[in-house]
Amino acid sequence: MIFTYFLLLINLSFFLSLKKISEILNIYDIPDGKLKLHRKKIPSIGGLILATNFFIIFVYQIFFSKDFLFLDLELINKLEVFSILFLIYSYFFLGLYDDKFRLTPIKKLLLSIFIILIAVSLNKNLIVSNFSLSFYENRIFFENFSIVFTIFCILTLTNALNFYDGINGQSCLIFIFFFSYLLMKSNFHFFYLISIIIILIIMFMNLKNLLFLGDGGIYLLSGILSISLIYEYNIQKSILYVDEIFFLLLLPGFDLIRLTIIRLIDNKNVFHGDRNHIHHLLIKRYSLFFSNLILFSLSIFPIILFVFLKFNFYFTFSTFFVIYFSLIQFLKVNDKG
Repeated sequence: MIFTYFLLLINLSFFLSLKKISEILNIYDIPDGKLKLHRKKIPSIGGLILATNFFIIFVYQIFFSKDFLFLDLELINKLEVFSILFLIYSYFFLGLYDDKFRLTPIKKLLLSIFIILIAVSLNKNLIVSNFSLSFYENRIFFENFSIVFTIFCILTLTNALNFYDGINGQSCLIFIFFFSYLLMKSNFHFFYLISIIIILIIMFMNLKNLLFLGDGGIYLLSGILSISLIYEYNIQKSILYVDEIFFLLLLPGFDLIRLTIIRLIDNKNVFHGDRNHIHHLLIKRYSLFFSNLILFSLSIFPIILFVFLKFNFYFTFSTFFVIYFSLIQFLKVNDKG
């Protein structure tokens, strides 16, 4: 409890010093009248605040607790701890550097692959070597392709969530959903609870237009989420089937695939942004609150069907497919009208 109050005090200090910190770092998201329609420049330092909070949590866990993240410190070695911290903070600094200096998509992709490759080379527990599906009896093993598959999974998760980030509150809400689900699956581990509290604080500042998460924030949270999902599946066994992870990420995954296909058909660079994202289509018609409500409802819908109501994979997937593309079509027709 005392530690939680200490974190709240740290975040209050950030809140009171936002303007000064922003001026010193000079990391802003500048409106361009096309993709970025906010009226004034907004500090992209949400990732920095998150990184500081999690650094304090990790220091506390390593020196004053028996856990690291949601793991028992006695069951993991120092190299594992280092590899996890390396992935999280290298990912964060990559995103923060991009917020400040704007890396080309190819450079960012290659650096991401390099970071993930080092992390999984140091820590075999970060490697997804097999997976099981609810509708298939046997486990599928990757053998010599497990590292490649792991890199692909983490990159896909990161890019899907980066694509998904577009309106205030949107990314914070979906990460709150992810960590809330993991909180439930882990029998309410403190790490997930404190993560949700920190993201809620950032979301408050984001909704007040005081800051954006930026790539630094998205990359840091994506790194933590990737590690959490892999460990919960590989080691903790709280996630039994890959289907669960698939449905957790279904909304940002669908939007990533849809946008990539559209850009390829139109002969456009798949890495160049546009206003065809689902959040852009929603915000043209609805308020920020209602747009986020629709997005959050779509995010949790497949998990409710598959995990809580016990519908099978095919029914859950096909139902979401119909709802998602019906909504996209409705929004596009309305936009033309």
